[in-house]
Amino acid sequence: MKKAIFLLVFSWISVQLHAQNAIGIQAGFLGTHTSVAEYERLGRYDNLLDSVTISTNVGSVQAMVNFDVAIGRNLFLSPGFQYCSKGLADVTFIDSTGYYWIAPARQNYMGMSLLAGYNFRFKESKIGLRLATGLRADFAIGTPNPGTLFSGNYSRFLMPFSRFNETDLTWISEVGVSYQLGPGDIIARLNYLYGLSDVLEDAFVVGRSMSLGISVGYSFRLPK
Repeated sequence: MKKAIFLLVFSWISVQLHAQNAIGIQAGFLGTHTSVAEYERLGRYDNLLDSVTISTNVGSVQAMVNFDVAIGRNLFLSPGFQYCSKGLADVTFIDSTGYYWIAPARQNYMGMSLLAGYNFRFKESKIGLRLATGLRADFAIGTPNPGTLFSGNYSRFLMPFSRFNETDLTWISEVGVSYQLGPGDIIARLNYLYGLSDVLEDAFVVGRSMSLGISVGYSFRLPK
């Protein structure tokens, strides 16, 4: 994991040494599903997943700044920075008296990405198409969520689903449509993020995130 993050940072720094031909800002919606599983515990036959209800889908605003660097005919590298929220909407446990214990379980992230892509503009048209794919690393920011800090009698049921790793590494694939307007382009993007890392910080409970996002932004063309 650390080696992958180092390579991502090194690649981003290397790209910055070359002339940039576009800088863009975008915002939109990111929907994340976290798939959760649980290992068997030695000497125990009860599973936490049988005792809790988890809301695995979370919607979030996402915002990004990206730099497009031409590396060949219609080819580009696109390092960028992003903000979003992931995790579980909440975790619910019902005790023996029927009382509901609910803990929100989501985490805010800031991160960076490095994509390689291909863009194509239709002949004599202002409309273009872009395809890109690459690696993205998101790092937890802000205070821990309430589920992480829960210290009641039933913390063993809630906390394993609320502790998120500081780093979420994903592979991102993106398709976009651009329209030339003024000194740049309006770009609408659809992206899919496939989780490569375990997002839950627990020895027996593991989680993997998958996200689908849509965003709209403007990219300013810069001199080469």
